[in-house]
Amino acid sequence: MSTFTELLEKRRSIYVLGTESKYSTQEISDRIGEVVKQVPSAFNSQTTRVVVLFDEANHAFWDHIYAVQKDILEGEIWDMMSGVMTGAKNGVGTVLFFEELDAVKKMPTNVVRQEAYKQNNNANAQYAVWLALAEMDLGATLQHFNVGYEQGFDKGTKALFDLPESYEMLAQMPFGSVEQEAGKKEHIETNVQTRVISTLS
Repeated sequence: MSTFTELLEKRRSIYVLGTESKYSTQEISDRIGEVVKQVPSAFNSQTTRVVVLFDEANHAFWDHIYAVQKDILEGEIWDMMSGVMTGAKNGVGTVLFFEELDAVKKMPTNVVRQEAYKQNNNANAQYAVWLALAEMDLGATLQHFNVGYEQGFDKGTKALFDLPESYEMLAQMPFGSVEQEAGKKEHIETNVQTRVISTLS
C-alpha cells in the first residue's frame, strides 16, 4: 500500500485510458462503495450517490454525452473535449457522482448552506474515489458534462439508467489503465499557498 503523500502525488489527471486492470469490476465497484461509505458529510447527511458504469453502460453513457455536446461545443473546445469523451470510452469504466436532493433538503440548515454543504459532500467523495482508483493503479479524470439540474441537462443520463428524478449529477470520473502518464505539474510556492500563523501582531 502507498503512503498517503505518495498516493496524493500519484493521483493525476489521466486522459489516455486503457482496459487493463488487475482488479475485477466487482472488486473495483466494491472498493468505490466502501470509500464513499466512509466519506464525511455535513450533519452525517450522506447525500452523495455514485453510479459505477462498466462495459455497455459505459459506452452508452459517453455516446450520449458526445451526441449532446456536439451541438453545444465548437472550435478548439470541441476538438479538445471530443477527445476526452471518446477517450473515456476506451477505459475500464466511469463513476457518476450525484447528490440526492431529497436528502439535501433534510439537512437542518437554510437553503444557501444546504447548497454549500452539498457541494462539499460531493467533492469529498470525488477526491476519495480518485485516490482509491490511483491506489488500484487506475488513472482517471474529473469531468463535468451535462451538469445542471435546474436546466434539465442531466435528465438524459437519468433516463438512460432509470435513476431517480431527485438525483442531481455533479461530475463524472472515467477511469482505466494508464496508457500515457501525465506531464510535469507546476506548483506555486508552499509558503504562498499555506500560511502558518502562531502569534498576533
